[in-house]
Formats: sequence, structure tokens, C-alpha cells
Amino acid sequence: MSLSRPFDFIKDLNDSKHLWKIADRITQIWYVQIPLKPGHLEMILMDSKGDKIQVSVRKDEFNQWSQCLLENNTYVMHNFNVMRNDLQYNVCDHVYRMQFTPSTTLKQIEFPNIPESQSLCSII
Repeated sequence: MSLSRPFDFIKDLNDSKHLWKIADRITQIWYVQIPLKPGHLEMILMDSKGDKIQVSVRKDEFNQWSQCLLENNTYVMHNFNVMRNDLQYNVCDHVYRMQFTPSTTLKQIEFPNIPESQSLCSII
């Protein structure tokens, strides 16, 4: 008998709960620097069904994650915030986006069933 929770899918992520567990591939990662504001990291994650979501890593957590996060690698992620995707520029059409917190955890694990992405999400 296993006590491990099954993985959630990106299409199911919403702001109704705080305990999510996803398996995903980082398809794109970039650093955003806006004058007079601290920079932050942005990513696009994709799951085994091909669904994508945008992720923000604030400056406060950037140093913790910058060396661990690599494009095309697959991860299991826990403990992140899910919020409405109300950014000025959306790179994915998901209604929600994710944000890492100080308690976010991730583990790099190979998931061959998550395909490598061929292109960036379209800008809405």
C-alpha cells in the first residue's frame, strides 16, 4: 500500500487549494529585469498531457532556485502558490499561473512520458 499522492495535472491547477503535486518539464526559462525593480525568473512548465503554465520565481527565491532549474529537465514540484494569470503579458493561455515560495520543493526526476517542447506558448 502506497501513501504517496498521485500527480495533479497542469490543466487542473487553480486557487481552490494549496496542496498540489505536479510532474513537469521546464520548456522555457528566462530572467526579467525591469528598471528600478528587482529582477525575477519566469518559466513555462509542461506536463505529460502537453498542458503548459507560466511560473514566476521572485527575487527573494531566485538565488535558492537559479542553479537547480534547467530547461528540458523534468521535476516533481510541491508547495507553490497558484493565482489568477492577470499579468500584462501572458505567454500561456492557462487561466492560472504558479509562483514559487520559500517552502516550494522540487526534485529532479526523469519522466520520459513528458515530451520535450517544440515551441514557446503563443502570446495572448
